[in-house]
Amino acid sequence: MASVHSPLRKFIKPFLFKVLGVSGYKIVQCRAKLRDIKFRLVEEKEMELLDHLVKEGDTVMDLGANYAYYSERLSKIVKSQGKVIAFEPIPFTYDVCKMIVKKLDLKNIKLYPYAAGVKDEILEFRVPKLDFGAISAGQSHLAKRNNEMKGKENYYTFNQSDIVKCECKNLDNFLFTELKKLSFIKIDIEGAEYYALQGLKKVINKFNPVILVEIQPFFLKGMGILEDDLVHLIKNELDYLIYYYNQDRKKLQLVETNLWDDNFLLIPKSKKSNLETLITE
Repeated sequence: MASVHSPLRKFIKPFLFKVLGVSGYKIVQCRAKLRDIKFRLVEEKEMELLDHLVKEGDTVMDLGANYAYYSERLSKIVKSQGKVIAFEPIPFTYDVCKMIVKKLDLKNIKLYPYAAGVKDEILEFRVPKLDFGAISAGQSHLAKRNNEMKGKENYYTFNQSDIVKCECKNLDNFLFTELKKLSFIKIDIEGAEYYALQGLKKVINKFNPVILVEIQPFFLKGMGILEDDLVHLIKNELDYLIYYYNQDRKKLQLVETNLWDDNFLLIPKSKKSNLETLITE
């Protein structure tokens, strides 16, 4: 039997998409992503840290849930007494994510079909498409982002896309009164991180969660966001420190220079001592 990672894969998916259509292809994607989750085929180095950052009974948040890779992992850590509040605005991706959560019987995950931003509004998202017509879920982004900049070939190489309208929520307004605790937030939203953090100031100031955020300066620039403004928000307005995970050393290292393409751990100064075994100065 051919492996799913064999060259046949590039022919199987287009064939299934053509035969099954979008609705049927959701089932194909669900099964493929369940396999990815079961065998840990989609990993980020920071996933090694989750057991140190989150504990049983915690409430955590996943912004840009995609196909539930982080949500599933967090669900297993917080267990039945904990809660994962997940957000995925892209309709196709949300539907598949919802199917995955149901198939895995992850009852402690509450999944919402919303984006996170500064205010409640309807926003347009650009959803890039593969050559055979299926979407590339992880690259979906606010339609206003400018991808036509120097270096585009390293970040955005799609020739086709759809525009979809999604509901955006200010999460301070949406969650603040119902949240009793919050220890961790993961944010992976393709350049819109500044907006999500702006809309979460009250929640962050109240609970001081550790935040794992993907940052790509190219995407920030495409959004018209200055890197200095994002850093100022994190360090000065929220009173957080910025770290990155050095996987070779198994340590968090303080970031004092410019940011680069990577995931970063934002740690409130008030909680730095709780993670001193992970931190190297």
